[in-house]
Amino acid sequence: MSPLEVVNRRMSLYNAHDLEGFLAMYSPDIAIYDYPDTFFGSGIDHMRGIFAPLFVPGGVQTEVLSQLVSGSHVINEEIVTYPDKEVRYVSIYEVREGKIQSVRFLRD
Repeated sequence: MSPLEVVNRRMSLYNAHDLEGFLAMYSPDIAIYDYPDTFFGSGIDHMRGIFAPLFVPGGVQTEVLSQLVSGSHVINEEIVTYPDKEVRYVSIYEVREGKIQSVRFLRD
């Protein structure tokens, strides 16, 4: 899959609350940052801890407003709807060998 296809598949699995499918889109040593380089966490177990509580009925949903692809990077403008709020993100996904290797989030 191309980097764009990987990221779009991730978004589809996110909205379907398919935790195992969602996590499978990431490298086992995924690194997560708040933009530009504030380290937030790494690894699938870290991701599972964040997303498992959110992937419940009535949990989160995301809408992609725009996308830009540059080589192995996909930059999304997204709105994530939580049960109690909406948050706008710019998310920078680095994709290599069909897996998301890193993500950097810019938040409102």
